Amino acid sequence: KDAPQTLPKFTRSLEITNPYLPLASLKQDILQNEKERVERTATPEIHKTFRLGGQTVEALTVEDREFNAGGELIEATRDYFAQDDDGNVYYMGEDVDEYTHGKITGHSGAWLFGKDTQKLGLMMPAHPKVGDKFKSEDAPPITWEQDEVISLSEAVTVPAGTFQNCLKIKEIASDGDTEFKVYAPNVGCVKEIEGTNPLSLT
Repeated sequence: KDAPQTLPKFTRSLEITNPYLPLASLKQDILQNEKERVERTATPEIHKTFRLGGQTVEALTVEDREFNAGGELIEATRDYFAQDDDGNVYYMGEDVDEYTHGKITGHSGAWLFGKDTQKLGLMMPAHPKVGDKFKSEDAPPITWEQDEVISLSEAVTVPAGTFQNCLKIKEIASDGDTEFKVYAPNVGCVKEIEGTNPLSLT
């Protein structure tokens, strides 16, 4: 009963070509600041499928490996994304491994569509507009997130370059934290702002 009334169709779910989140062309992005480094790598060799109504939806796997300032791995996350036929990118869940001194010590925040929730997470609308509100994660009590498009005209300069006409999304997480993410057209996420020390694409 929690499923949307009109289910999106996924006939080419791995072809994620949304201009603000073109994951189909991602090889590796690196975002970092003085305290941490995140290596974001597409891993198409990892296959993950989900059932949605009568459809089998194959998701693209993106691995995030987070390192502290000392270069120690503290978390590895496998995120699963699929694009529907209209160009919306959905977040299908994540597998999480938390590390302490090189050993897996937990899986906090992990969730999967179809197992922990029947609600698709909308990661990126096909045609975002200022004021659009959606949830990229909707798996209570594990996690949920409220997202709002607040700009389509951001200009940002990061080590990787200067980007114009960027999309800025405000995210409020289930723990109450607020974060902003900036997406450059045909590039993807170039900046994540939480607190005063943003992660920037290098």
